[in-house]
Amino acid sequence: MRPTRPQSLPTSAVRSPHVRPAPDEPRFSVGIALVGWLIALVFSNIGAVVILAVADYSGTDYDSLPLWLIAVLQVPLWVGLVGVVVVVSRRFGTGSLRKDYGFRFQQSDIWGLPIGIVVQLVFIPLLYRALSVVVDTSSVDEPAKNLTDRAQGIGVVLLVVLVVVGAPIIEELFFRGLLLRSIQARWTDTLALWASAILFGLAHFELLQLPALVLFGLVAGYCAQRTGRLGMSIWAHVGFNATTVVFLLAR
Repeated sequence: MRPTRPQSLPTSAVRSPHVRPAPDEPRFSVGIALVGWLIALVFSNIGAVVILAVADYSGTDYDSLPLWLIAVLQVPLWVGLVGVVVVVSRRFGTGSLRKDYGFRFQQSDIWGLPIGIVVQLVFIPLLYRALSVVVDTSSVDEPAKNLTDRAQGIGVVLLVVLVVVGAPIIEELFFRGLLLRSIQARWTDTLALWASAILFGLAHFELLQLPALVLFGLVAGYCAQRTGRLGMSIWAHVGFNATTVVFLLAR
């Protein structure tokens, strides 16, 4: 008996071995994520120039700016990042932040909070103790200290909103939502984890703080990959940032 010939698969079903065959996978790519970051950065710089001019602080050194103005200067960046995340979701995804980026929470995600605290109190000091053999790490907390030194009265509230609430949500949406998933969809989980963590660290433009940021990026990325959602990584980010704020304010 003549063997039957296997039927050919339709062209749409033939995919590269490097691309995951998930039918509901968003179509955004690494290039789209990186272009989005650049757009948000340009929008942030333009917005900062306008805000400084309106507030009559043009040409003032950043370290001399009042805390309320530093908080306001984050708005253009946050608007840019959120705008990119939303536009990419609608144009290349399902239009749902929950489906495209895993922007949802479960009760168990609260475990991210102690994870972030432990990373800040235990693993970051160990990391910089090892690095101190080759580089001077004495000023590693200088940027955070400059912020907390100016926090008085309403400034404390602004600091908390800025560092402990706003940054974790918006940065996790972009870096562990859009960026991590865009890399993960086309390459391996490991590559996505490391690449997104390194880009997260570089995006802060703080050379001495880069190792700590990359380390935290690895932890937050693992939380996102392990759970399939951003809830735990957001809580870890809250714990990580809040520990620094509380420690420096107390000191």
